[in-house]
Amino acid sequence: MIKWSWLRRSSVRVAPARHQRRGGCLITSVVVVVLVITGVVGLELRPELAAQGIDLIRTIAGDEAAAWLENTIFGIKDMAQHEAYQLGMVHAAAPWAADAPAAPRPVASATPVPATPTPKGTPQPAQMHPLATVQPSPTAPPPTPTVWQPDPLTDVGTMDGAGQWSAYLTDPSGKVVAYRTFVQPDPDRPYVYAAVVAINLRATQLHFVLGTEEPVSKAKIVRKGVIPATDLQSDQMLAAFNGGFKARHGHFGAMIDGVTIVPPIKGFGTIALYQDGRIQIGAWGTDITDSPGMVAWRQNGPLLIDHGTINPHTANQTSQDWGIILKGVTAVLRSGVGISADGSVLYYVAGDSLILPRLASAFAMIHVENAIQLDINSIYVRFDTFQTSPSGLVESPLLDAMKGQRQRYQHPWNRDFFYLTATNRAAGGPS
Repeated sequence: MIKWSWLRRSSVRVAPARHQRRGGCLITSVVVVVLVITGVVGLELRPELAAQGIDLIRTIAGDEAAAWLENTIFGIKDMAQHEAYQLGMVHAAAPWAADAPAAPRPVASATPVPATPTPKGTPQPAQMHPLATVQPSPTAPPPTPTVWQPDPLTDVGTMDGAGQWSAYLTDPSGKVVAYRTFVQPDPDRPYVYAAVVAINLRATQLHFVLGTEEPVSKAKIVRKGVIPATDLQSDQMLAAFNGGFKARHGHFGAMIDGVTIVPPIKGFGTIALYQDGRIQIGAWGTDITDSPGMVAWRQNGPLLIDHGTINPHTANQTSQDWGIILKGVTAVLRSGVGISADGSVLYYVAGDSLILPRLASAFAMIHVENAIQLDINSIYVRFDTFQTSPSGLVESPLLDAMKGQRQRYQHPWNRDFFYLTATNRAAGGPS
């Protein structure tokens, strides 16, 4: 009886434990499904709340759990978009109406036209009939100034306007200092495009701003996270765009005003800003090294384009070199910057539903010398232009897919970013 009673008592204890485990698994599954559905819906309707939810999960459950949830959400969105395209519910459409193509570059006259001597006996103006038109003596015409324009692009897509440059940013004098276009870098997703902004570094100045929080560091430095009022209030303000990942997602290096915020990682892609206005993009330790003329630099993983060639490392989708959040095969809004071989043109590239290798392909299509990835996700990727209005400067995004806080660069922002101003630097460009 004692043994039977013990067995009966023990069975009573064990059975509920099994039910609890099954119930716990069921609850966990339901919670995961709810989170995924909520994430998919929130991604479209309230991306800032979806991002905050992911950050909360990251804090509670860790980076891996948050990354799994993000990859699942974006994977479902990508699959649905692909199926909708196959069924004819989604069509390949350009990000903006095709603008009038940029005017061809005027070519300066290389050979002056000699003045023609006036033949003897030609009446002087005072001797001519009062109604006659006075013809000035032919003289050498002044050289026509060369209008800056990015190099033409070919074989970059089939959508109307693909590869066609159109004026985008102008300085206070009305001179075009940046053009835009788009390319189609993904043959598996023909509805995907990457917007491209080509910026004339001979007529603009790039600046770097730390966020109020990111990149996180113990370095002692003032963090205002906003464009200085002197630039915001001037007529030189042109545009601003996002920086890189959070420090915890790669510990990629950053420096500003001589203060190292996060130490550099040797060999990783870096964008560097110099006192004389030069911009460099290259690998730390080889292309770029610490020097007295630097005012800022920012890393964000390996180079995508390394001396004109796609870095084969971009094919390694599991590498944490690309950050420990979303995988490289996750189709998401991605951004990056590249530079021309002569260092005179900076290219900002961003596009929704891009996997990492296709972001690299976009840079290869526009023939940059070096390029790096910047931030990803619709809440963080943003390129804004600035227009004057009666109520002040108004920011307008390059793409509708760029969501999240508006007017973010005029108010304290927790992430690092870059901004552009017009400059009076000599036409010769960066030295």
